[in-house]
Amino acid sequence: MTGSAPAPTPARESSTPVAAPTPTGAAGPGRRDWWRLVNQVVAVVFVVALAVGLVLFVRGQDWTPVRDLTTRLDPLHVAVVLVGALLINAAGLLLGVVSWYALFADLGAPVGRWTAARLFFVGFLAKFVPGRFVALPVLLRMGREIEVGPVRLAGVFLLSWAVVALTGMTVALAAGPALLGGATGWLLLAVVPLVVLFTRPDLLNRTLAGLARLLRRPPPSVAASRVGVRRAITTQSLSWVISGHHLWLLAVTAGAPPVRSYLVCVAGFAAATVAGLLVVVAPDGLGVREAVLLVGLATVLPASVATPVVLASRLVCALSEVLVGAGGLAVAQYLHRRRSGPRAPAPTT
Repeated sequence: MTGSAPAPTPARESSTPVAAPTPTGAAGPGRRDWWRLVNQVVAVVFVVALAVGLVLFVRGQDWTPVRDLTTRLDPLHVAVVLVGALLINAAGLLLGVVSWYALFADLGAPVGRWTAARLFFVGFLAKFVPGRFVALPVLLRMGREIEVGPVRLAGVFLLSWAVVALTGMTVALAAGPALLGGATGWLLLAVVPLVVLFTRPDLLNRTLAGLARLLRRPPPSVAASRVGVRRAITTQSLSWVISGHHLWLLAVTAGAPPVRSYLVCVAGFAAATVAGLLVVVAPDGLGVREAVLLVGLATVLPASVATPVVLASRLVCALSEVLVGAGGLAVAQYLHRRRSGPRAPAPTT
């Protein structure tokens, strides 16, 4: 229109890009690259330490009794039994993963199953690392990626450890009559904490809140559900029962009576493993677990035969744990990255 003011024209953008102001405390590209390099170095150190730990474990054992026993048996039969024992124990370990995830889903973070599994397998493999401290920075970094702080992460692992110990001791009671005769009534006291936790999971939340008040910390922002706690207890109990069958298979192959050795092996394996867990100074219960297993197997096998069976059980457990742990970590890492996808770049304005 004649005499009207012209429409405002947009200001021409400068040909020289202007850097957006960096928020206070934000990490610049150089700092991000530095932390990425540090994380990669820590991951490499963890893998190297794991390899060193496995080599030390294999070299630190005297496998002569196992070789002597296998030479007296059919090699093909021994190979089939060892593979079967390995698969049985691996199945039990996978149920342990399900138990841990049931607790993590309650107390950890709303993340995918494989994303959470990465944390489990790193912590699981840490038992083979000399000193175990090398895995701590890796776990903290992985927890920070999914917004799980160190306190909550430690709480999940401690609660999982408690469930593992309580269910293991409860399953171990079945070996009591075979090892201690009829005077086993007092052992039922070990079942009380597990029964209370199973029937009243809400007591766990009250306990955590009470500890927070005692330590003058804010109350927990998350709470364990009844379904999650009960699922964790049930699957971990099944894990013990299934894993113990690998020892029974080895013992029967070595000449143990199948019926009389059943509870000694299945329940005795849980007792021996929990004893090794409680003695924290022994790496992965080395020596402690073998001593408890020998006491039980001595009731159904000669000592000269029970010793190689115990050593073969240790070998089967180590191989299955490494295969499940390393394989599970590789699969979980791949699926985590595939489902996460590339992250969108942060806005610059």
